[in-house]
Amino acid sequence: MRKLALLTALAATAAVLAIPVAFGHATKTVVAVKLKEFKVLPSTKVAKAGAVAFAIKNTGKLAHEFVVVKTSLPPGKLPVKNSRVTLKPLRKVGPFNPGTGGSLTVPLKPGRYVLFCNVAGHYSAGQYVGFVVK
Repeated sequence: MRKLALLTALAATAAVLAIPVAFGHATKTVVAVKLKEFKVLPSTKVAKAGAVAFAIKNTGKLAHEFVVVKTSLPPGKLPVKNSRVTLKPLRKVGPFNPGTGGSLTVPLKPGRYVLFCNVAGHYSAGQYVGFVVK
């Protein structure tokens, strides 16, 4: 009788844990990102809406930040003042010294985003990329 109760409890637990996976709620997109002079190189430029986990690595020789903004502006046309983008970021992390990195998970809705480095002068030097969430 104990074995039957234990098996029933295990089956019920497994079913409850499987529900979010079956409906796509437990999935997240992982995007590897390399930062270097003066580029942002994501493993993909398109992701599904939901949690997007950015795994960031600074492969350059200078310190770099990783910033995410949602905007309808073209990636190279963000407003800049004092050598930095002035838009409020959804999230940012860093700076990362050369050879280091980190991670950042952001809940993203469908739309257009820009991923960039906001260390003074880096965005203006071309360290940005467009990113689309569907």
